[in-house]
Amino acid sequence: MYKNILVVVVIVGLCSLRAGAQDPIFSQAFLSPIYLNPAATGAGEHDLRFSAIHRRQWWTIPASFNYTAVSVDKYVPSLKGGFGVLATHGTEGYLKNTGVYGSYSYTICSRTLSVADNGGNPKWFLAMGLQFGVMQRRIDLSKLTFADQLDIDGVIPGSRTGADVAVNNGKWRPDFAAGAFFNYNLTEDSRILLGFSGHHINRPDESLVSTSDTARSQLPVRWGGNIMYTYTNPDRTWSYSAAGLFYRQAQNNSLQIGGEVTQNSYDISLGLWYRSSINFRDMDAFTVTLSINLSGRENTRHKVRAGIAHDAPLGRNRYSYTTGSSELGVVWDMDTYPQDSDNPCKPRITSKYACPIGY
Repeated sequence: MYKNILVVVVIVGLCSLRAGAQDPIFSQAFLSPIYLNPAATGAGEHDLRFSAIHRRQWWTIPASFNYTAVSVDKYVPSLKGGFGVLATHGTEGYLKNTGVYGSYSYTICSRTLSVADNGGNPKWFLAMGLQFGVMQRRIDLSKLTFADQLDIDGVIPGSRTGADVAVNNGKWRPDFAAGAFFNYNLTEDSRILLGFSGHHINRPDESLVSTSDTARSQLPVRWGGNIMYTYTNPDRTWSYSAAGLFYRQAQNNSLQIGGEVTQNSYDISLGLWYRSSINFRDMDAFTVTLSINLSGRENTRHKVRAGIAHDAPLGRNRYSYTTGSSELGVVWDMDTYPQDSDNPCKPRITSKYACPIGY
């Protein structure tokens, strides 16, 4: 009985305090490009792209932390931009978070140089994106036990609580994001990609209970940035990339650095990453990623790329307590119009990010 009462007290306390929330971060960021940055909308290898990714956080923790992001985006050559839809869902014990968003991006690029100068590719492009949607945070009250449902023998069978329901439970609130990507082709075989984004820029109220101190219940802005350098050897059999991704949300921050090698003949990529806080002391982990093109490298009309990842926390006994975290993602990229009508300035910020533009 005392254990049940303690659970109730803890949950009620958590609902009353400021929610120091932090968005889930996917290790395979480019398998969920619109979640990473709305500027990636319409920037697939082809013009129509479907992306889905699921993350299971800390396998042995009974609270069951699961996160999913699904998106569809389309590039429209006449508009020099793309439109997309993104849906997110996360469960953290009895807490559930859901979001539905629409995004738009617009691309500016340099004039195409001569083949001798740059392989027929634009020298650079700048993609800018906006994201508008709604989000909700809710708790499954049917799975909670309150004090008036307990007696000296424990839980009263069939009892109903008279406790006040959280007035903001499941309430939908507007949520906005914006971002940009800048790509510069150094040569025909190498490029550098820079990105910056801000999510929850309107700081939506995510409180479950009514409070007069709105500032303490607002979701902090998630700032993100990335840099990536990619090189493909002259015979195009291998591609190499080095990248860094940074996120900051309130007092929480995350830095992921590492690299990926792609064998282009088989179209298989293997990556090794290190994740930590900015001080390189908290929540550090090594991540291994593996992705493969399931549709065949010679297929020029559509690509299906699947990827898996596993995070192994470092430090004394950390892995034995959590057994790490795992991800599974897939990206389906396809053409819906003749290739000869493709816009030479179309951006490509894809799951196979080891390949330069136009490869």
